Order: sequence, then C-alpha cells, then structure tokens
Amino acid sequence: MPHTRRASFHSSLTLAGVAALVAAVLIPSPVSAADDPPAPLPAVPPAASIARTTPGAPAPTDQFIVKFKNPAAAVPAERAKAFGRAAAKVGMQVKDVRATSGGARVLRASKKLGAADAGKLLASLRADPAVASAEADAIMQAKAAPPNDPHVPFQWNLFQEPAGLRVAGAWGVTRGAGEVVAVVDTGITSHIDLNANVLPGYDMISDPAEARDGDKVRDPDPTDEGDWASSGQCGIGSPPWDSSWHGTHVAGVIAAVTGNAEGIAGVAPQAKVLPVRALGPCGGYTSDIMDAVLWAAGAAVRGVPANPNPARVINLSLGGAEPCLREFQQTIDTVNSLGAVVVVAAGNESQPASNSNPANCEGVISVAASGRTGALAPYSNFGPAVDVTAPGGDMEASAQDGILSTLNDGATFAETEAYYFAQGTSMAAPHVAGAAALLMAKMGSAATPAAVEARLKATARPMPGGCQLGCGAGLVDAAAAVLPDRSHITMIVAAGDLNSDRKPDVLARDTAGVLWLYPGNGRGGLLTRIMVGGGWNGMTAVVGPGDMNRDGKADVLARDTGGTLWMYPGNGGGRLLTRVMVGGGWNVMTAVVGPGDMNGDGKADVLARDFDGTLWLYPGSGSNGLLRRVQAGAGWNVMTAMVGPGDMNGDRKTDVLARDSRGNLWLYPGNGGGGLLRAKQAGVGWNGMTAIVGRGDFNGDLRNDLLAVDTAGILWLFRGNGTGGWLGKQQAGTGWN
Repeated sequence: MPHTRRASFHSSLTLAGVAALVAAVLIPSPVSAADDPPAPLPAVPPAASIARTTPGAPAPTDQFIVKFKNPAAAVPAERAKAFGRAAAKVGMQVKDVRATSGGARVLRASKKLGAADAGKLLASLRADPAVASAEADAIMQAKAAPPNDPHVPFQWNLFQEPAGLRVAGAWGVTRGAGEVVAVVDTGITSHIDLNANVLPGYDMISDPAEARDGDKVRDPDPTDEGDWASSGQCGIGSPPWDSSWHGTHVAGVIAAVTGNAEGIAGVAPQAKVLPVRALGPCGGYTSDIMDAVLWAAGAAVRGVPANPNPARVINLSLGGAEPCLREFQQTIDTVNSLGAVVVVAAGNESQPASNSNPANCEGVISVAASGRTGALAPYSNFGPAVDVTAPGGDMEASAQDGILSTLNDGATFAETEAYYFAQGTSMAAPHVAGAAALLMAKMGSAATPAAVEARLKATARPMPGGCQLGCGAGLVDAAAAVLPDRSHITMIVAAGDLNSDRKPDVLARDTAGVLWLYPGNGRGGLLTRIMVGGGWNGMTAVVGPGDMNRDGKADVLARDTGGTLWMYPGNGGGRLLTRVMVGGGWNVMTAVVGPGDMNGDGKADVLARDFDGTLWLYPGSGSNGLLRRVQAGAGWNVMTAMVGPGDMNGDRKTDVLARDSRGNLWLYPGNGGGGLLRAKQAGVGWNGMTAIVGRGDFNGDLRNDLLAVDTAGILWLFRGNGTGGWLGKQQAGTGWN
C-alpha cells in the first residue's frame, strides 16, 4: 500500500530525494562481455520521500583535535592549563576527552560552536606555546541530494546507455571475488540482499549518546541504530527527521547479492562489504571517522581490536564544508600506504568540490554524480578536485532517474527491509568503489591505490552531455577498466586550417595522450590521421583559436592541470612549434573557446566562462598574448557545451553556439564589437552528442558547419545553411568514442 515518510540525513549534503518500495526483481547474470543489456523495469513503485536539505555551511561542532609539543603532550596538568587558558578567552568550559591514534587529543567544549566561535577557540589554542596544532573535529555528514519526483526505473545506473557503469562487460572478467570494501557510514541493517556479502564490522562512534546502542565504549556491532533526530537536536532550529539507513543503501550499490532471485544487483556482487559505523543522529566527528578509516584498512586503533578483514577499498559517502584537515590527510596517507583506495563523494552543493572535505584531500578518488542522460547532475559538485564521475541520479525532471538500492522501511528504528530509490554523490561514490573492487580483483598485487585511480581515469569515457564545469576524467567505465586496453578518443577539437590547404582540420586526443591531426578533405570527410605529439593527457582544455600571432598560420591553445594557458604556434604544415606561455590562473574557467575574431580588429580572441557563469572576452593582442578581458555575458552555467564556429548566419560577424542542459542548441549572433545579440534556437535533442565542435566550412559549400560525436562514437557533419540553421547531417566517421 502506498505510504509516505521522511528519512533524512542530518547533513548539508543530504540523502537523495524521492524513494519507493518496489517488488523484488531478479537480474539475470550476463552470459558474455558484449554490450550491456537494458535493465528490466519493476512495476511502478509507490512514492515516498527519504530526504532533507540543510545549508552547505560547516556543521556546528563541540570537539577539537589538538596536538601538543613535547613534553607537554605527556603531562595532563600541562594540557589542562592550555585548555583552561583557551576556554577562559571564549567564556566556556572544555574537557580533555581522549587521545587519537595519531597522538593528538580530542577536546570537547561545553556547547556546540558555529564557525565564528570555533574560530576564536582555535585561535586561542594555536596561540598557546604548548600547542603544536589545533583543528576543529568537524562533523561530516552523509552525502546526498535534495528530493525530487517519484517513480524511477530499474538499474539503468549499471546496465543502460548512455550513462550506465557497463558492469555486464566487466562481469565477464571479474565480479570482485576476494575483495573487501569498507563502508564508513551510518552502519548497516539486516537485509536479505546484503547479509551474505557482509563481514563483521565495528561501531566507531565514541559518544554513547550518539551511538544509541546503550554502550559506553566502541563495540563490534555496526548495526545502524537509526539517525532520526528531534527538532533542535542537531543545532538551534534544526528540523526533525526520520532515519535514513544511508549505510545500507550505499552497501547495496556496491555489493548487493546477485543471482539470488531477490531485489537488485551490486556493482561488485562477489566482493564483501565491511560496515564501519561512524555517523549518528547529527553526523559524525572527524576523529571517529579517521579511526574508522584507519581500522578499516587494518591500521592499529587505540582500544579497538585489530580488523581481521582489512579493506582494499574504503567508501566515504560523507563530508563537510571545510578544508582537508591535517590529521585527516595523514589518515588518508596512512591507509594509502597500506594499499587501500579511498573513494569519496564530491558533494552536492553545486559548487567546486575543492570546498568539500574529504573530496579536497589528496590521495582520494573524488566522485561527481551524473544523471541518466550522462550529464552532470544539477546538485553535484564539480571542478578540478573531481577525479571521475559516476551515476548518482537526477530526479529534477522525473523521479524515474534515481538509484535503486537496499534500505529499511522504519521511520526511526529498523523495521521491514525494503528497496528505495535515491540520488546524490552518496550514490555515485559506491559505484566507483565497486568498480575499484572489480579492478583490484583483476590486477591482483599490482593494484596500488595510485594504479587503480590511474586506470579508472584512463578508461573513463567522455560525458555524453559534456561537462565544461569539470567532471574529472569522465564517466567511469567498469568494462573498459578490466578489459584489455583499447585506445579511444577523449577529446576532439576543430582546429581550423592547420596544414595550409585551405580546408578545416580536426585535432583529437586519445587515451594514451597522443594528439592526432585529421586533415579535412573539403567534402565533409577527414583524411588519414597524422601524429602531432604525445603527453597531451596533462591538458584540461585544448582550443583552436585561429592565428594568434598574426603569422598567417593557425595556432593551438592548451590549458594544463596547473591552470597555465599555453600557445602552440602552428608551422603551417600540420605541426606545432615550441609553446609560449600566455598566462596563469585559468583553472577558474569552466570553459575556454577559440571563436576567432569577435571584436572586428582582425586578431583572434578567446572566450572563457568562470565558475559563476560569467562569460569573458579576452581580445587577442596579435603577438602571442591576450589583452584585458571584457565581460561578454552572465548566466552561462546553464550551458553544457560552447562552440566558436565562426560566422553561422552570413553577416560576416563571428558567432557562438551553446547547448543548454535540456539539449537545446542556441545561436548567439556576434555584434562585431565583442558582444553577443539575442539568442536564437538552432536545434533540439543535442544531449545525445558527447562532443560538438566547429571552425569553418568542412564540405566546401562556403557555409560554416558543425561536427558532433554521438554516444555510439559516430562522427556527424551538420551542414550549415548560412542563416544559422542546418541543411541536414551526414556521417563523417566512426569509432570516435
């Protein structure tokens, strides 16, 4: 019978949206490593909601991690003096709670402090000559996203194109047998679709009030006791919420039992889940989470028995809004040295992931979320701190696009086991954790954390809808990760006429980082490719702006991972000369486009969009550089692709094409002075293209055209009609995915 409830995460990054109980459906095991079959759909499920949102500011905390200089650390009286001096300055009481495994002390204040008061206490502690370092014991919270409409399909996230993880192809090689994946989360509940794959874990919550299990110490029972909260329990004005059973949902994504005629399939169905409870009603303290991560990897934790089943993959679908703490970074470094891969959710604040901890730590695989179309989910964080992207669900337009996994139906305490749909980077991270388990099972002893991360990135595929905000290496491809190498194209650039034959050419980069020149044949096709050079995997953007230095030859611009923009002068014969630095700080730009001459001065210019969605024109200087920028527009964050195709409407002024998140293509006519006129719709349904590029007349009819690659890897020529529209399309190549 339909029912509604509200199960939440006490967090600034909340468990995903709309959920629904569905009938159990068996997914048959694939019989080969062929293309992934479409997932069967269950009956339309009744609607229910299991999410809540809270602001993205750091959660209040009453605990702090303090490290003392020797010999003060060994003398309680000296520690008490330091604590007392700091407490007196901010007018509160503090207590020395316990030691961390890294040798620091956990200090607890008499009340939870917001950012301002916490800053005052930390400043007082850091000013004490006996203190080496002091950091907030930040409360991290389960990563998830706000709710949307109900009714999502079955597991598109594993099997269906264009955005599925392609696990069927991987299962022909491995299903993760022998690997252990730790889920550091709210704990776990009993579930028929999980129990056979769950190892004995541990409850790392050190505060009995938060643990809710009646114990005064940590214990070997990771059962999720429910993270429901009453009004005001987690801060002044905080709303009440029901239990989320977040750890159970995450565990099901990773390793739900498959082939048992029950429920769903997991990414790595023969791997084992190690549940480690670290999140309670109001989140979890960083000190508890650090110990949970260390124990999961097999490191010693004070007062806790050794873990007999160390994990080689650790999933953290949690986080907070602060920099990576020094102690937390040391924890990650330690578990990496023990051979454990740490996979983390990038966060759901629709902002750079560099603002979210632990996504901003080194040595982690930070995961953004995509929707069913393969586009970046609207809630997902993005930017240079993201390593890869995976299905997280996007129920903004329809609730049929969430992630189905195991859950419990209890509003507060655990009751009937169930299956629910959800969305968030909380859901994206366990897809990558499962893929990492598959890969580690395949690689064996060669599977170091660095090697696993590199392989997942190298075999990721382009975002079907594009991602100029920054989605890391692209969508994780489980099959490509475990199957033998096959070179494929990761970037396509319309470079203009690079070989001086008066026909526009194309540049393409493959998975090995090799840059290739595909000369245009002037009839809408491309000739045999020529290698330009290697080492181009270090470039996050490559642009064909035209002739930047006014030597009559087309040049190339490229931005490296450090944010430096370089110009590679063309030699007029399809080769590139020694690069020249144009400028630094270009990592703040989510898109860089070479449109040609926008302001009518006869020099090639550059357009760039920043994180705020502001569009900037950088006029070319005509001598390898760029002049002071001028704002050319605002609100461009809604665009998932931007193209500088030249003059599309026949008025001899340079125009811009852009695709919005709904797949609509828009023509922005240039005004000839560096600005853009009112947009005109130039097409619909362009979300099916993984790349859209343009620079010139490819078919020789004196009208500028576009090239686009679809999800099947087919290269299409869209013939311009000279008035801003299209005469139709024709196939220009295959294998471009």
